[in-house]
Amino acid sequence: MYGKLFERLIQDKILTYLFDNNLISPHQHGFLTKHSTCSQLLETVNDWSIALHNKHVVDVVYFDFAKAFDTVSHVKLISKLQAYVTDGTLLSTIIDFLTDRSQGVVLRAGTSSFSKVVSGVLQGSVLGPLLFLLYINDITDLFLGHVSIKLMADDIKIYMEINNISDAAVFQNSINHVCEWAHMWQLKLATTKCQYMRVGLRRTDASSYSLNGVDFGVKFDSVLSFADHIDGIVFKAKQRANQILRCFVSKDKWVLTKASAVFVRPLLEYCSPVWSQCTVTAINKLESVQRMFTKRLPGMMSLSYDARLQLLGLERLELQRIHCDLMTCFKITHQLVFVLFSSMFELSASRATRGHPLKLAYPVINVRANSFPVRVIALRNRLPKYVVMASRLNV
Repeated sequence: MYGKLFERLIQDKILTYLFDNNLISPHQHGFLTKHSTCSQLLETVNDWSIALHNKHVVDVVYFDFAKAFDTVSHVKLISKLQAYVTDGTLLSTIIDFLTDRSQGVVLRAGTSSFSKVVSGVLQGSVLGPLLFLLYINDITDLFLGHVSIKLMADDIKIYMEINNISDAAVFQNSINHVCEWAHMWQLKLATTKCQYMRVGLRRTDASSYSLNGVDFGVKFDSVLSFADHIDGIVFKAKQRANQILRCFVSKDKWVLTKASAVFVRPLLEYCSPVWSQCTVTAINKLESVQRMFTKRLPGMMSLSYDARLQLLGLERLELQRIHCDLMTCFKITHQLVFVLFSSMFELSASRATRGHPLKLAYPVINVRANSFPVRVIALRNRLPKYVVMASRLNV
């Protein structure tokens, strides 16, 4: 316990120093406060939807490292730490934490021989994730032009608007840079798991890219409709809801409802600001999960859907997603999440006396109508002044 506490103190000291000096890449969204999968996807999908609005196509490549956390070279990690950590005592402490470790397998029948650990960051530790972030932090320096990069821990994607053959050549060079960087720092790319996608409204031939001489296996068009994603989570949620109804010994409706909130709702709410849709079809598909589940609860068959929700103290899933949209908007406007306000919204130039003074400007309605930065504006502008001007999220 005390070891973890000591690690936490070291981590806090390093993070404070790194953020104060802007040393952590703003494109990294893993293992950091105010960052998450949702913040990374909001930025990415917003960039892609702007490209769709401008009738451009975007090529995207996802990179996957094989056993990334286990293959970090200690010697090369220490060389990078020396560039980041200037405090000699702190640096020595971290080096002692990394080195002179050994590992083996212990079973009831006996123990294997122990081998010295010369690579990898200690998984399950407090410092391990931070050390890995510092190890791959400089990969973003490879992309300072038209190519964008986003990181979620060891998951990396790069993307770029492609208008001609020259752009495709630039993007291929960027893929090569990632391969060269990975080879230099002894991180092996899992070639078969790396994927290519083209985002665009136009029917165009997908560009041909290669990774270490191997062509990417998956090429498909995308218009950011998220219909397949919604179909997938609805299918999984109904499966899980049916398992709860069948497998729980207790048939008490309150117990089953609580189980649904724990095991089913997270599937339907995870990163909803990224994929939530305003279409009636999508809303009804998502709502069908809760509609089906509540109807099969004991004593609920004869009640209407709204009556079932009222009796169980639930609300429609659509309202939950709206609530999540508004909270995400609040976090962005109050810098509670690492997503730039200017990248998503623009304050309205109108100075109307009604409502609040922080109304957002309406963009031109287009293919982006269902995207988060557009659909949330009407909801947010209608909120009471005391809510918009509040200093805390729980208001």
